Amino acid sequence: MKLQYKLGLIAMGLVAFTSCEKNDPIADISQIGQRVPTCYWEVGSTVCKAGESFSFKGQYYTEDGHTPSHSEVWYNVVREDQGEASAKLGGFSYTKSYTTSDTVRTNQSIVKFEHDTTMYDLKWSGYQWILNGEVPVSETLTPINWNTPKTWGASEDKNYNAYIPAGFDVEFCEEVGEMLITDSYYSNLRNVYMNYEFSNEYVDSINKVFNVNLPTDIAYDPADAQAGVTDKSTRWYDYDNTKKQNTPAEIVGYYYPTIVDSVTVYNEVAMDVTTTLADGTNVLAADTTVRVYPVYESSPWVFSRFEDDKGAVVSTVRPEYIPAFAEMLTIIPFTRWINGGADGYAIIFKRKYKLDANFRVFDTEGNVGVAHTSYSIEVN
Repeated sequence: MKLQYKLGLIAMGLVAFTSCEKNDPIADISQIGQRVPTCYWEVGSTVCKAGESFSFKGQYYTEDGHTPSHSEVWYNVVREDQGEASAKLGGFSYTKSYTTSDTVRTNQSIVKFEHDTTMYDLKWSGYQWILNGEVPVSETLTPINWNTPKTWGASEDKNYNAYIPAGFDVEFCEEVGEMLITDSYYSNLRNVYMNYEFSNEYVDSINKVFNVNLPTDIAYDPADAQAGVTDKSTRWYDYDNTKKQNTPAEIVGYYYPTIVDSVTVYNEVAMDVTTTLADGTNVLAADTTVRVYPVYESSPWVFSRFEDDKGAVVSTVRPEYIPAFAEMLTIIPFTRWINGGADGYAIIFKRKYKLDANFRVFDTEGNVGVAHTSYSIEVN
């Protein structure tokens, strides 16, 4: 087989390309039209353990009049981080996650093989040289896995600060708080209120600031963690939570909805301003065209009522109490949100590295050929 270089030059009606790529910084030393070594390679595996090496088989040749000098394996290092944390307080389920990818080491020569048959497994095979080599992978690229620690102390704080992006915990708490004060998460807010130890003194200060009336005499017992939960569960009641089979809920008033600026407004009225029609429909006594629906006995901060379009009882926190609960949620620390008890803290972090590797061959005149194929090596 006649060996020849493929010239990278453009002429009238003829385009020829080198059989090997030339990428920066190769472009600085290899100009269009230069004759470069032709090379190929393959790796033994695309997975390698940190601190060990991956094997490869390289093949190359030069045209008559050019002599190989050496070959090199280059790679850059890409770090991929994945993390997530999940809310566990009061059975509330919410997960925040993130993924980042950064090149932490730019493309550079990692290992060099002189064109010397006395030093390496380098053999001539008819028309090309065949090199079997090993490429080292630094032990510093060992993957990191931090998963659901059972306790939280100085060591966990250190890991958190080292692995998790700044501000992640703040965003997590804000997002949880924004969700819980919406009507859709009414039951979740109740569970969080029951299970977090808001001191009576703190709740008293909230009442004064927001002019609300939340309980300030919860029976916390240091010897019984469930005492406060049980007491608060009793204090927060509505129709669904207090009804017993075949026992009707107590109706304490009525309401009728109106739409104001595309928002539903609930107009509550006393029982004595309503009347019941012959068909059993409840309406305003002053305007029998306005149908009213029952409001059930519940905690002062709960609006428990029958919604006709849903055909069911719906309970939500009254609007005047929303700012108070929103403020109370802000004092719950991130670690308390993710504390899963015996299951550990619901936070996971994984870091892994990948190597984008390529093979290059240099001749004695400084010409460089780069193999078309590059490989992504996962470090484990």
